[in-house]
Amino acid sequence: MYKVFIDIKKNGKGFFLLARKNETVGKIKFSLVDSELFILDTVVVAKRYINSIGKKLVDEIVEYARMHELKIITISKFVQRRFSNNPLSYVDVWEKA
Repeated sequence: MYKVFIDIKKNGKGFFLLARKNETVGKIKFSLVDSELFILDTVVVAKRYINSIGKKLVDEIVEYARMHELKIITISKFVQRRFSNNPLSYVDVWEKA
């Protein structure tokens, strides 16, 4: 079972952390500016699980954006690829730059 942790500093910089058995397995770094969530980087520790862990991270950050009515601007190549491959799934949160 995965646990998700969110850390947002006062300056808007933060990350979503995905952990399993008290070990970090993935992280998405972001910057929150007004109502826009800039996804900067996606890191998955075990490369062989990049798709499943990466998908879980993307699902979590998209859910967060929907709950807080934020638009996502992605600089992360992994997230950009996910959004581009499934544009209808993210049309409500994806702000294409």
